[in-house]
Amino acid sequence: MSASPQRSYRPAFPLSQYIDLIWHTTNSGGPSSYQRVCPNGSMALAIHLKEPSLSFLLDDKLHTIRVPLLAGPYSRPFYIDPSRLTAVIGVLFHPGAARMFFPVPAHELHNVDIALSDILPGETDSLLNDVCSAGTERSQIQVVERYLTQKLKVAAPVPPAVRYAVEQLSREGGVRCIRRIQSDIGLSHTRFIQLFREHVGLTPKLFCRARRFHALIGRIEKSMAVNWADLAADCGYFDQSHLIRDFRAFAGITPLEYLRAAPERLDASAVAG
Repeated sequence: MSASPQRSYRPAFPLSQYIDLIWHTTNSGGPSSYQRVCPNGSMALAIHLKEPSLSFLLDDKLHTIRVPLLAGPYSRPFYIDPSRLTAVIGVLFHPGAARMFFPVPAHELHNVDIALSDILPGETDSLLNDVCSAGTERSQIQVVERYLTQKLKVAAPVPPAVRYAVEQLSREGGVRCIRRIQSDIGLSHTRFIQLFREHVGLTPKLFCRARRFHALIGRIEKSMAVNWADLAADCGYFDQSHLIRDFRAFAGITPLEYLRAAPERLDASAVAG
């Protein structure tokens, strides 16, 4: 989960091997307005410093989860209200890495958030108290880093087969054949999928699609104009129809609707969908 405005930090080694970033956001309220969050194939930890829970919309239903919470890997969009995120710290894990820190099979959290106290009741209150007692934003981030570093010392590593598969399937501009990856790592089809889901939370095929879509959105966000045919080819889609289908699945809207949501930023003269 994330909100704007927010500030991001890159953790130091060794956490940097397993965590993409730690973010901190503070909002002073304002009009309520829901913001779409698209899947990225990763899991996250969220800590609200001023409220006992976080809420989000999924499939038109409001979900409220006690914090700190562990957010599973999503394969469909959900919606948050940034005005409610008055003081939140979040940790975005590398795909497959959250399983090292938290003793729950990742596939059990597919499209699900869970209160950390449900799986680690003994340490959750201590973490929350320590973070809330820290005086500055930087010191709050350091509390979270120390907490995760201590857990890392006793964590079982990500299986090499999972790490290799995640790296291959996350590459922008197309992905290698899943059967080729399976052959490279020497596991049976059933065992490969089982191991991948346990640590990543999605099947290899669904993860591949989510990461490809995440890369697509990243490319769009950096562009002032979008050539959908070129973008589809660059990101590994067969054609624009293929891209549109994934847009509907992971964003809940068409590319045209996505462009219309930010007309001041994007040139919609060459629109797919």
